[in-house]
Amino acid sequence: MAKFVPLKFWVTLAVYLALASPLAVAWIETGLVGQVPVLGPLLANLLTSRVLAWIIWVSIALFTVFQGWRLLWKLPLAGAWLANRNFPDLNGEWVVAVQSNWPIVERLKTAASSDEITFDPVNDERPSLLEASFDVKIKQTWFRTDVTFLANEKTPLLSSETISVEFFKSENGNKSVAWVYEQTNSQDNSRPLAVTDQSKFYGSAVLNVSEDATELKGQYWQNRSWNLGLNAAGLIVLRRKPRISMIARLREIATRVMPKSSKA
Repeated sequence: MAKFVPLKFWVTLAVYLALASPLAVAWIETGLVGQVPVLGPLLANLLTSRVLAWIIWVSIALFTVFQGWRLLWKLPLAGAWLANRNFPDLNGEWVVAVQSNWPIVERLKTAASSDEITFDPVNDERPSLLEASFDVKIKQTWFRTDVTFLANEKTPLLSSETISVEFFKSENGNKSVAWVYEQTNSQDNSRPLAVTDQSKFYGSAVLNVSEDATELKGQYWQNRSWNLGLNAAGLIVLRRKPRISMIARLREIATRVMPKSSKA
């Protein structure tokens, strides 16, 4: 977000507000004197230049640092305009479907080590892509975005850390995300990593954002086992999980907590 509305904008805004605030206070004081004479001098004593500067900077801090901007993004009309003008709010839980070209890489590896098996990825029929799914949480602030893959039992993923997330807008309004991450795989005696795997590696992806910001879709690649020529790439799709209303969430909690009624 800070890429489209940089810190320079907020400093300039704060300066102009500070310069305009005495005029605004004088206008309000004049109006109050005509309507409620007692409140005019009282307001003038309270709204000093120091107090006004404090109010301005606190308001900007609440908007940028403490996620106040997300409230504006939820407004019916203004929120859609701001999301289109700047960038949509991607905070929340997502489901990720990954399709990797690893079966093709593995078949090339098998053919390279065999005198009888051959495989030409250009002319031969290629195997289907390897599919995997993950739960993902995106935390987007005004200054930084973190994409966190959650571990599951079907993959060796232990944790992921966001290195960088950059937002881009084309001239026709299309939005995309460039994402670089570091993945750490779990490894122990009961579940050792394959010889073609690595305990830690880097990856990146370029994702196109749908118009309603419920889907991020694109391609990814990684340097996993690059020294063996076995690094893979593929397709990746992130779909936003439906938001659960507060009432539905309370009902879900109550169902878990309340004991089941016994049959007579």
